[in-house]
Amino acid sequence: MDNLTPEQRRKNMQNIRSEGTQPERLLAKELRRRKIYFAKHVKTIIGKPDFVFRRKRVVVFVDSDFWHGHRTRCVMPKSNCGCWEQKIVRNKQRDKQVTRELKESGWMVIRLWERDIQRNLSKSIKKLICVL
Repeated sequence: MDNLTPEQRRKNMQNIRSEGTQPERLLAKELRRRKIYFAKHVKTIIGKPDFVFRRKRVVVFVDSDFWHGHRTRCVMPKSNCGCWEQKIVRNKQRDKQVTRELKESGWMVIRLWERDIQRNLSKSIKKLICVL
């Protein structure tokens, strides 16, 4: 059972960011430090990637462990499990579809997990630089 009222839960959910998350800020700061130029959240590209490197035709998505269903780090809430499971399954399906469409359009797609960026930023940057 949820320990928040519906109004409290609604406000909580409204405060969850889809842009400007801590992992995104860490990655952006390091890219700027290395003088690697990028665009953020380009709405004209399907899936609205977190980072876009237009000249190299590379897009980067920073996926949340919970919202994108990391196989070991996604901890399901104890209440309303069925709804949450459906939501995360739909998110994963949409991620696959977006990745497929971008690749078909000639983009290289990189997906980084939030925890990997937070725990080992240099490894995530190295992975990105190898592609660029």
